[in-house]
Amino acid sequence: MQKSEELAETAAVVFQQLIGLGIEPNRLFIAIVNEEKDDAEFWLTEEDGTKVSRAFTTDLVTNISLAKMYEGWKQQQKSLIIDMQGEELQSYFSHLTRLGVPFKDGLKQKRRIQEIAYFSKGFIGMASPDEQSAETLNLLERFAAVFNLTFTRFNDLKIAEAHAHQAEEDLIAIKEAKQKAEEALTELQATQKQLIQSEKMASLGELTAGIAHEIQNPLNFVNNFSEVSKELLDEMKIAIEKGDTEEAKEIASDVIQNLEKINHHGKRADSIVKGMLQHSRTSSGQKELTDINALTDEYLRLAYHGLRAKDKNFNATLKTEYSDAIGKANIIPQDMGRVILNLITNAFYTVNEKKKSGDSKYEPIVSVRTIKDRNNILISVSDNGNGIPQRVLDKIFQPFFTTKPTGQGTGLGLSLAYDIVKAHGGELKVNTKEGEGSEFIIQIPYAL
Repeated sequence: MQKSEELAETAAVVFQQLIGLGIEPNRLFIAIVNEEKDDAEFWLTEEDGTKVSRAFTTDLVTNISLAKMYEGWKQQQKSLIIDMQGEELQSYFSHLTRLGVPFKDGLKQKRRIQEIAYFSKGFIGMASPDEQSAETLNLLERFAAVFNLTFTRFNDLKIAEAHAHQAEEDLIAIKEAKQKAEEALTELQATQKQLIQSEKMASLGELTAGIAHEIQNPLNFVNNFSEVSKELLDEMKIAIEKGDTEEAKEIASDVIQNLEKINHHGKRADSIVKGMLQHSRTSSGQKELTDINALTDEYLRLAYHGLRAKDKNFNATLKTEYSDAIGKANIIPQDMGRVILNLITNAFYTVNEKKKSGDSKYEPIVSVRTIKDRNNILISVSDNGNGIPQRVLDKIFQPFFTTKPTGQGTGLGLSLAYDIVKAHGGELKVNTKEGEGSEFIIQIPYAL
């Protein structure tokens, strides 16, 4: 049995089996109970045992005979005999006739015996004009037990088919979702690349502003000493014409000193340009022994002058404490420089925002320290800004998360910084107190 319609066929088969055993009932039926609705689905044979082409559902409460059958099932009886006569019999016939159950000679009966055998999901009933033997009822009970196994398998098949159908629909849905996810991932990756590039360009912009200020100082020296040297050479020419060699030698000595200073500041400008080119290039990924104090101080000044170039009103007290015991570490300088720049720029941003809040007594302070800690180097960047709210503290290293207003941050700076430090075998930690400030600590191991 694999379809619900086959219940009627099963009833007919049971009917024929009973006839073959010498039992002649008027009709056989099988009922599947729905306890939640107090009704049952009936499948029954014609009075001659042929299959009925339709089933019917009826409540098991209204009619007294059906109510007796239902009560026996609820009490988990094994079997039940109902002797229907008189008004109860006529009520039973009337109830089933309204449901479209055909009767031939049954309506003429004065008595009808319903012998019921129960199983877990319903009952099998056999109707006949006379009471059958105890053996017949026992046989019906055995049929009910066998049918219970059959019906259980039938239910299992229905559940399996439903699961198979659902699995097929789920598979289609999964394939569609997978395709959408792949499309979304492709779009997200493209957007992420754009945002990462934007973050790098923003970092480069900060550097460029700082570098413009840094490079202006040595250029000013070059220009000034060049002009002074030109004047000295004019004076030396006059001294030579006068034959005053001593004066000429003194002037020549001053010119040489000026040229040395011009050379010094020219080299300084050259190193700044090279530093800018290093930062703007894609990292080679090659680690090299790098002076941590020099790198930190370089990016501190670049960050400070970068912000000053954008906001002339910005000012903050800078406190530095570089440990002489630090020395060098094996790092990728461009990448670690980007981390330091990001942390210092963030510190300047938060103290500047707090200053704008209107507290006249507030003095912005940003402190940068390097510390030797056993086998590690610590680079600490702290501020006395507004701190980080505890509710978002666990999110600050997540990509695209930012506490800055829309348009003022990509949310990738700290995420990239975290990844860079991790790639160096280190850790990026944060200590913060809301309303008082934050400290970010880069911890990286020494070169082996």
